[in-house]
Amino acid sequence: MNSVLIGELLALFVASCWAINSVVYRYLGEHISSSVVASVRMWIAFPIIFILALVSDGVLTNISMRSLLALLASGITGFFITDLLTFHAYVYLGARESLVIMTLNPVLSAIASFFLFSESLSALEVFGMLLTIGGIIIMVLGESKEKSERGSKIRLGILLAFLGALFQALSYLLAKLALDDVPPLTSNMLRNMGGLISFIIMGLLFQRKSLLDESKKFKNKSFLALLVISVIVGPVLGMTCQMKALSIAPVGLVSAISQISPVLLLPVDRFFFKKKLTTPSILGTIISIVGVVILFA
Repeated sequence: MNSVLIGELLALFVASCWAINSVVYRYLGEHISSSVVASVRMWIAFPIIFILALVSDGVLTNISMRSLLALLASGITGFFITDLLTFHAYVYLGARESLVIMTLNPVLSAIASFFLFSESLSALEVFGMLLTIGGIIIMVLGESKEKSERGSKIRLGILLAFLGALFQALSYLLAKLALDDVPPLTSNMLRNMGGLISFIIMGLLFQRKSLLDESKKFKNKSFLALLVISVIVGPVLGMTCQMKALSIAPVGLVSAISQISPVLLLPVDRFFFKKKLTTPSILGTIISIVGVVILFA
């Protein structure tokens, strides 16, 4: 099987992981501080990924300083800054609305990777990427017009989601710098390390008391179970597959496909939350699916 196709399939799996996580984090963020959810998640995720990387790749001693610093920086921008921004955006704006703004990420990634890695896309691939993103925008923003405005929280959520897209693109590009000589699991482990170190520093300097108080809420077994599931689905499976996909396929394509999470959330809204699907939802879904088919062609 073509390696680029494998990368695209992995990106599609990643999109399903992000869809699940967005629902979980939106729910947890309504009951527990978003920064605490993000921090505790990293404490759970890192040991799991460390063990998996050790079993899979062994102890790697030949990692260059350039790759090490790039992956740690990728973790800081991706797991720390991006997660803090997007977790708050989920609460202020909503999961699907936040995810549609995050579709700016593949556009930013594709533009930057053109200059940094000389990765070029064909005209058809560019059309498929834009079609996928356009369909998601039609779907989510079309629905948003039918919802009541919530003033400043809406605007703040939009700003946070946009900044999240910007830092996520930067995170992927930093990771791409190291993926040629570091295996995906070890790459993911080092990125998690960068994120965890950042949360530790933030907790010690700014959130010691609130972190302890809010963490007690995880005595609720339902909250803890949801967080553990999200850790396995997101930082462990999702991000490891993302690293593998980035190592074998262009950044723009991988980023574009992994952004179809809002489309995957449609059945969840319809059958689990009993929400009525609007015309923009259906139209946007069709357009996005056509875009993904073109990307796979």
